[in-house]
Amino acid sequence: MAECNYYSFYALAKIHDPELLYEAFRQQIAPGHANEIEIEVFEYGDKHWNRLTRSGGLEQNIPQQMLATLEQNFGAQDAGSWYYDSNTEGWFCSYRPLSSKHFVLLVKSSDAKKLIEEEYLQFLFHFYCHQLQMLQGTYRDALTGLYNRRAFNEKILQLLERSSKHKRRAINFSPTVFVMLDIDRFKSVNDSLGHLFGDEVLLLLAQQMTDSFRENDLLFRYGGEEFAMVLMDITIEQAQQSLERFREKIASHNFPNIEQVTVSIGFTEFNKSLSLDELIGQADSALYHCKTTTRNAVHGYHELLEQGLIPEVKPPKSPSIEIF
Repeated sequence: MAECNYYSFYALAKIHDPELLYEAFRQQIAPGHANEIEIEVFEYGDKHWNRLTRSGGLEQNIPQQMLATLEQNFGAQDAGSWYYDSNTEGWFCSYRPLSSKHFVLLVKSSDAKKLIEEEYLQFLFHFYCHQLQMLQGTYRDALTGLYNRRAFNEKILQLLERSSKHKRRAINFSPTVFVMLDIDRFKSVNDSLGHLFGDEVLLLLAQQMTDSFRENDLLFRYGGEEFAMVLMDITIEQAQQSLERFREKIASHNFPNIEQVTVSIGFTEFNKSLSLDELIGQADSALYHCKTTTRNAVHGYHELLEQGLIPEVKPPKSPSIEIF
């Protein structure tokens, strides 16, 4: 039995890279015989199963028998469930990474009984699920369930660096629009009604965000009453329309004991040539324009810049060091 590489599984839990997931399990299960171990990953989303390719893409051509096994045993189960299927002679393991989606890992071999120790495989899988569970507390906001500020910093940097560090992998989504969102006059809610009502507004807003945007879009509680989003595979025009619909939805939503809640939204193109500070600065500049003019509005950085309504966000200057 191989010694478990705990660090590699912790890293896998953080990034959920399908190619690395395949390799880590194959090497850990049967070192020296990794090529004889077959790993597959299935993703449940939009009420149906897809096969996740090594490069991160999705395929729908799942054999009927295998699809039946997935639907009968994992359709509504929580993460951490385990099932051996005698028809495929494989072990199915259910898990949820830092995502709203449900995944199942399939491990099998032409000589499974010889190469795979079931107890060790179960140990590896449960350890991986434990790492995922721990990260939920580390990277999720306790009140809203959205990604927190720590997850924001790490994920945005990963997306900005992906073009240079992950060229060999095809990614089935691409970040195109970065959004900053702020609840208008939120302090008055806390001051007049108390923090319990303020927390309820934050929770309900987060639920509306989750319901309104797609599974691949990244949603964050940036801090206090401020939120951030990364919208995937969408044009600037489509993003503005989507954000306008969301703004109107919040303005018309019935928040208990509060006459009306509105939001101000600023967005910019997710340009991978920008630094993290520049990306945030552009969206925040558009957001600040909303907050200091009409509130309850959606504005894009580049449109405001072209109209001369805001100054250009420039790269931060490197701090000078004075040598004595």
